[in-house]
Amino acid sequence: IIDSTRSFSTQKIAAGLARTLAHEVKNPLSGIKGSAQILKSKYADDFSKKFLKIIEEETDRLNEIVTRILTPAKKPTFEYFNLHESLQRVLALSNAESQENLIIDRDYDPSIPEINGDENLFIQAILNIVKNAQQAIENTEDASITIKSRIKYGKPINGLVHQTVCCIEIKDNGPGIPDDIHDQVFFPMVSVKENGSGLGLTIAQDIIRIHGGGIVFSSNLLPLCAD
Repeated sequence: IIDSTRSFSTQKIAAGLARTLAHEVKNPLSGIKGSAQILKSKYADDFSKKFLKIIEEETDRLNEIVTRILTPAKKPTFEYFNLHESLQRVLALSNAESQENLIIDRDYDPSIPEINGDENLFIQAILNIVKNAQQAIENTEDASITIKSRIKYGKPINGLVHQTVCCIEIKDNGPGIPDDIHDQVFFPMVSVKENGSGLGLTIAQDIIRIHGGGIVFSSNLLPLCAD
């Protein structure tokens, strides 16, 4: 489990550096794409078109990543909502229930009342984690994801002990997170996936912190809690 004040301060510094770098990268990306488009209109042979198309597509992909880094977090709108209905919506958005050979285990506590928060942001945070879990078990035999909700008592969050908290655990049976990036897993641009942007967990952590909660993990377990 990693969720100390020092770790969070380091993450904030890393996020600031990532945003500065993203801002500097955005203008050259526009120049690269524009140049590729000019060349595309001049060279019509299949060989040139093939590689110019790759340049355009990869430039668009990088531009999308940069835009996500630079886009300020949406100001939350707090209202009471049904936690479990939101979790079901996450599963629908992730297409997890239609994924072949994937077992979805729901272990919900029906006594949990409506919680106060921004439902859309909450769904985005959970969706990012569930998608991470799906990608982690792509090559796992008998793949499974468990989503559990519980009320816990005397739980420390971000250095403060709260009397009552709502906890959600998202567990997959994939290979887990490599030991060498355990202390960087919430940093922007850190990913074990070949084409990953490394922003999913960073965004999820920011959203949960806005709600006064926190995310911690141990190997292949990612629970999040909020008071």
